[in-house]
Amino acid sequence: MGCCTGGSEVADINGHPREFDEKFHGPIEKRSCTDVTCLLMLVAFIIGWCVIAVIGFNHGDPTILVYPTDSYGQKCGVDEAVKDKPYLFFFDITRCAKANVLTDGCRTPQVCVKECPDPNDGQPWSVKMEIAKKTTENDIKQKLICKYDVDKSTQTVAELIALPKQQCAKFIIPSKTRNISDSSWKWKAPVKTVKSALVRRCIPSLANIEKFSDEEDVEKANMKKGVANLIEFFNTKENLELLFQDLKASWVVILGCLVVGAVVAGLWICLMRCFAGIMVWFSLFGMIGVLGFSCYYSVDKYIELKSVNETIEFRREANTDVLISEEEFNSQLETYLKLKNTWLAFAIITGTLLGILLLIVIFLRSRLYLAVALIKQGARAVSEMSFTIFWPIVPWFWQVLVIGWFLLVGVYLATATEEVYLVNGNCTCSDTQRFIENERCYIKSFTKALESCLPCKDISTCTYQNHQKLSQAFYFHLYNIFGVIWLLCFVNDLGDMVLAGSFAGWYWTFNRKKDLALFPVASSFFRTVRYHLGTVAFGSLIISIIKFIRYFLEYVDAKTRQYQDNPAAKAVLWCMKCCFWCLEKFMKFINRNAYIMVAVYGKNFCVSARDSFFLVMRNALRAFVLDKVTDFLLFLGKLVVTGIVAIGSFYIFTHRFPDSVNENIPELNFYLVPVIIITIGVYCIASVFFSVYEMAVDTLFLCFLEDCERNDGSPEKPYYMPKELMLILGKQNKKLEQNGAK
Repeated sequence: MGCCTGGSEVADINGHPREFDEKFHGPIEKRSCTDVTCLLMLVAFIIGWCVIAVIGFNHGDPTILVYPTDSYGQKCGVDEAVKDKPYLFFFDITRCAKANVLTDGCRTPQVCVKECPDPNDGQPWSVKMEIAKKTTENDIKQKLICKYDVDKSTQTVAELIALPKQQCAKFIIPSKTRNISDSSWKWKAPVKTVKSALVRRCIPSLANIEKFSDEEDVEKANMKKGVANLIEFFNTKENLELLFQDLKASWVVILGCLVVGAVVAGLWICLMRCFAGIMVWFSLFGMIGVLGFSCYYSVDKYIELKSVNETIEFRREANTDVLISEEEFNSQLETYLKLKNTWLAFAIITGTLLGILLLIVIFLRSRLYLAVALIKQGARAVSEMSFTIFWPIVPWFWQVLVIGWFLLVGVYLATATEEVYLVNGNCTCSDTQRFIENERCYIKSFTKALESCLPCKDISTCTYQNHQKLSQAFYFHLYNIFGVIWLLCFVNDLGDMVLAGSFAGWYWTFNRKKDLALFPVASSFFRTVRYHLGTVAFGSLIISIIKFIRYFLEYVDAKTRQYQDNPAAKAVLWCMKCCFWCLEKFMKFINRNAYIMVAVYGKNFCVSARDSFFLVMRNALRAFVLDKVTDFLLFLGKLVVTGIVAIGSFYIFTHRFPDSVNENIPELNFYLVPVIIITIGVYCIASVFFSVYEMAVDTLFLCFLEDCERNDGSPEKPYYMPKELMLILGKQNKKLEQNGAK
């Protein structure tokens, strides 16, 4: 089995193989800064991100996500002007019937009130109904709910309720006041919690809407739709509150499980350092056993339930404004598990995965041996450079900071508002027209310009209308999202290049017992930071752009899914998503190999990507198959670690342990939530530990290919590869004992 695919034709297409260089002994010391322009772009981008953050901090207020806020931006029951008015009242509930109410809010005047109004003893009240009863205007005005600065005495009732100003509400529907229950904020949350979906909002019930008579000419259909939209919105908020309560009650157990996951992952890595081959083969055959049992169990359950005709009916009660209870939520999952089609799907999925795994074992046996050998050498390199195990903690900490900054900026941008002023009165002065846009005026500039326009001074004013989201908020959010994508990719790639330099230095050290660098990780880190941050910025920018386009396509697909009646449009969108997914995977492969070349030779990104690509293409079959096999074997290890902790957490939160243990486990509303969080968290922790081995294998493999091209095992050109790889490939160094290679 040759090390390289020879032939002049292949060499011409994929470049020329590396030639022997007696001066080359691993990562070169003399190098210069690479891709500086991209580093400057990254710095400029971060400065722009900070500017956007300052705008968000100046205009945003995260507390409005908790407290109801009126049209003036005041938090009911919190801000001084409305401190004695803790509840929010909507003037016209029909304005909440629009489809975008969940994202843009209800576009109707909203004011804080001391309590939800009930002016007609449980019956709906309207101005039209009072006029029909020939009620005096003064009595009607007494019951009107108006904006704070409205003077009722100077205007008629018709003027007060007239659009577009709508200074007062033209009808009032009784609604119940709800408060937050504090009983669920203890260590042990109760099984049943008081629903508070409509906390501090005056939302009428559907039954009270029905009490309007047909003669009153109210839009009952839109009222019902508006109420339903608000209920859906606040029920979503309620779900978040219940989840937060669950997390508050179970965070100690979740943290404990994550710590256990870290211990299991660390133990697994330590075992791999000593028994790499055994652990890899154990992972492989263990996964075959798990998939085999899962497939058998799923088929058995399918046969058992085949004669049972189970159906699930999803229903929404039209005359209620509460959530489905947590018992119903959990029972839906149990109902799914009683369906034969569910187990048929499980059987097909597990059977397919089992078949693929068996085919890999049968037809790629030789590649598996070489992959295991590479993993063993990776374990040996990690063992001889122990700090590489702890290095991923550094980029992980940086990633946490990036995500925290993204969330902080995102929350402030989501709550950032600006005051809207509209011009009243017609003014033709050119000085004032410059500060008017679609009837919206900018008060400071407009007022200053008005001083030089005497004809308009008494007839035009710039009057406060309401608070609204920042006009550029959408673009700020896009910037924030792209920022977190780019910075996360940058931090991840920086960590990869540091490890690549460390493992490349280990491979290209001929006598590793004597000549190995004292602090290889520190040396690689300072070398990368000193010369190659621009290259890392360039590579991470490419991946970030592709990711951003992918996420944007997913966003477009989600927004237009209900309107996609054209199969051709669906196919085009699906193909675009698939193409960008493949492009992202390909570019990650190119980037990873390019970083290894940069760490060794110190050239810029494009040259390194070209050299690594040609090197891989000259060894295409071995490269692609071996790379995926090693990744797959390490992936199985991550799955085993994650599966052990995930199953244990499921048994913990479903109280399958003895009563002495269950006493310390809280009762939760949604017990699957902490299990899912633990599973994802443990997988991420395991990925951090296993990423060291993944980078070690990729770096050693690329160095191994170059070693095959540069050297032939003669005394003048000895192989640098470890003896285990030589034995598998049938290679040897002549006069090995005299050379003293290990």
